[in-house]
Amino acid sequence: MIEIRSCFVLLQIVVNHVPNMNKIVPMLCVVPLLLLSCFNDSDDDFSVEGSWKLTEWQVADGFDMNNDGVISVNLLDEIDCQNDETMVFESTGVVSSNKTFNPTVEIALQNGTTNSYTFNIACDDEGIISYASNYTKKGDLILINEAVATVNGRRLTRVFLDAIKIYNEDFTEVVATKDLTVVYTKQ
Repeated sequence: MIEIRSCFVLLQIVVNHVPNMNKIVPMLCVVPLLLLSCFNDSDDDFSVEGSWKLTEWQVADGFDMNNDGVISVNLLDEIDCQNDETMVFESTGVVSSNKTFNPTVEIALQNGTTNSYTFNIACDDEGIISYASNYTKKGDLILINEAVATVNGRRLTRVFLDAIKIYNEDFTEVVATKDLTVVYTKQ
């Protein structure tokens, strides 16, 4: 209501002081109000329900794990393991996955270097890890087992702090960590 009053006050000032503006100014006030009325900040405007496919495993600065000479921040481009992970959000407040992407990734910083690494990667060929959990939604935030995910359009993002461990060359001591950002795309 405040915007409408402000608009009318502005309209009166401009119409009274600027010639030939009596036709343009009302449109300048009405059009933004019409556009604003089309948007609603309600939490119910966005539906998280449906299937979300794992599309990115991002790590800042990236790695060249497959030794092709290209460093990628998306580790899915670097790891040659099958990725069928999909999360399914149900209207009942349950999120589940019957196939999770769970390779073992070990990274070691080579002695005497600041950016040369050795990688040990093993795909999870022994079975399928499944889960089901409750979720709640508040605006563009999704809470899954107390872990926060954000939704931006058709992308759901979760950040796992210090999830990537970088070891010394002997794999006996963690010398650094990196956050892992996991991105799902709505199908």
